[in-house]
Amino acid sequence: MDDAAAFMKSVGFALRYNATPSLPLAAMYKAAGDARRAIELTNALLASREVVESNVIADRLVLIHRDVVPYVFSLRVRRRSPKLSAEAAKVFQLIDIEGHATSGEARRYLGIAGQKRPDAADLALAELQRELLIDRGPSSVPKKGIPYLSPEGFPYRVLEKAHKDLVQTAASIQADVAVRHIIEKFLSGANSVTPRKLQSMFRLLFSDMEMNEALDALEKDRKILRDSKQLSIHLWGRS
Repeated sequence: MDDAAAFMKSVGFALRYNATPSLPLAAMYKAAGDARRAIELTNALLASREVVESNVIADRLVLIHRDVVPYVFSLRVRRRSPKLSAEAAKVFQLIDIEGHATSGEARRYLGIAGQKRPDAADLALAELQRELLIDRGPSSVPKKGIPYLSPEGFPYRVLEKAHKDLVQTAASIQADVAVRHIIEKFLSGANSVTPRKLQSMFRLLFSDMEMNEALDALEKDRKILRDSKQLSIHLWGRS
């Protein structure tokens, strides 16, 4: 657990499941070396509130270390959708009132049990995570079978209630500071990235203009280095 917490603190962002060649992100499966162990560690990190899970980055389920969450939250709040879908609003109300809810409970609440997946409940929960309104809490790991299929399901919870301290910290963070911090932290866990990939991954958090201004400031402060054609970005001192 200590190693997992230190790993997340060092990389800032990590895919919950498998690594992918198209995304320059660390991954818990790869770091743990075993799927079951990765799920166990992830549940422990969620239980201790060391990480928050969201799909706000690259449309994938990503674990975000608590040190980075306030910066991510402060930026996402500015760019949230003006209105939730009807299903997402209903599911959020359920989670808020009950304190937590699984996808199965959301499905029954919407009256859509038995429909083909992904169904309206799955889409509503994904929408709420994308807006950083909810995150997932820990669940048990079955002793046999697929490790991520918890028998009781994943408990979703209201993010602002589960991580009240991080939300309060986010309120005082300026947007330009947040963008620079996120880019620098992301690069600490990635060898390099193209501007196009960087913007694609973090498009829900900042604009092209904000990204370019942050890159200029980081380069001026000798935090990052871009190649002569500005096609690749990496931390200063890394090749």
